Amino acid sequence: MATSSAVVARRPQSRFKYALFSLLGLMFLFVLWNNERFIIDHAHPDWTYYFPVRYLLIPHGLGGLTALLIGPLQLSSRFRTKHVRVHRILGGFYIGGITLAATMGSYIATVHSSVPLRMFTYVTAITWLLCAWTALASVLKGNYQQHRQWMIRSYAVTTLFLTARVVLAVPIVQRLGAGASAQVLWTLLVLSLIFTEFGLAWRSIVGRRPASRVVAAS
Repeated sequence: MATSSAVVARRPQSRFKYALFSLLGLMFLFVLWNNERFIIDHAHPDWTYYFPVRYLLIPHGLGGLTALLIGPLQLSSRFRTKHVRVHRILGGFYIGGITLAATMGSYIATVHSSVPLRMFTYVTAITWLLCAWTALASVLKGNYQQHRQWMIRSYAVTTLFLTARVVLAVPIVQRLGAGASAQVLWTLLVLSLIFTEFGLAWRSIVGRRPASRVVAAS
């Protein structure tokens, strides 16, 4: 009976994960077509903009793509339980991918972005690195609960590179003009972190209170 109850309790969470990662997959395909097509289609307007830093984009993009693709596996309880060794190896690639993408992204922003976007990139990169390396430090200390929470935070920042491109492609946002891009990006970063913290605290917020202890009268 206890096992059956545990399985039932996990189903809503599993369904949410599947829905979330399915949505991220659709967003990934959209971003590939709408934002990254310039890599093979040199007639795309973005090719002219990114041409001076085209070689710097390769390590930055590969690092971010590595973290984006590995993240769902690292956050899967079933995969982690069945493949502990693989989970640890992929974790190293995940941290390495974030480190590479964040540092290269900061350098590209330094040499090829406006000041508002440069500041946003610096803060995002620091936040990204802080979450990822705190997750690593936590697991090395044997604090697996903290490790999982910081991994979730780091992946929330990772997915920002999808959500930001999707939101900026929405017609009503595009009408705001290029000058509003920084404000939109700052808003998305803050909202991503807030919703992540809310998700981590969800169980403690809506969960049942522990039964009060009954103290026998003396």
